[in-house]
Amino acid sequence: MMFRCRKQSGFSLVEMAVVLVIVGLLMAGLFMPITAQMDQKNYNETQRTLMELREALVGYALSRSAEDGRPYLPCPDIDNDGWEDRDEATGQCLGVDADVPWATLGLGQTDGWDNRIRYRVAANFASNKAGFTLTTVGNMEIRDAAAGNVLATDVPAVLVSKGKRGAGAGADELENSDGDTIFVSRTPSNEFDDLVVWLPRTVLFNHMVAAGRLP
Repeated sequence: MMFRCRKQSGFSLVEMAVVLVIVGLLMAGLFMPITAQMDQKNYNETQRTLMELREALVGYALSRSAEDGRPYLPCPDIDNDGWEDRDEATGQCLGVDADVPWATLGLGQTDGWDNRIRYRVAANFASNKAGFTLTTVGNMEIRDAAAGNVLATDVPAVLVSKGKRGAGAGADELENSDGDTIFVSRTPSNEFDDLVVWLPRTVLFNHMVAAGRLP
């Protein structure tokens, strides 16, 4: 008598496990709304852009020398052309609070929502006649709420994205839009979606000292 081997059909246990994993991942993706996924993507992209811009500010200071031989930071872009705006006669910025000079820095024109990124710099850090020293003090303050705890003081430069909603109405978001030297940085929520990155004096000075630009 001749026995014939009958080929088994169907999935193996390993194949079934792989299929279940894939189905689980697909279902998890469906439970998160597409808009939420896009918001998270834009948030991550903006955070990365802000950090790259902060590094670019340091790079600018490392590669520029004022008339006294000391480093200085770029001025904001006040006419929306991407280039810093400076009074060459005085060496001072034409404005200390405007758009980031993305063309001057070579990156970061807008945030993840295609809104321009704001940049504020302390005037005494941005003169190309007399650069900053290790005793130069910034004039900005970072808090965790409009009337909250102070996170950083004497800050030379701040970068701000107004998030998905743009200019908001809450007290904390308004603090980032009122043109003064106080900024709020905290965990995003339904009432607050600004992203704020600042350049601390210590970070700036450490880079300058390591590169031999200061003291």
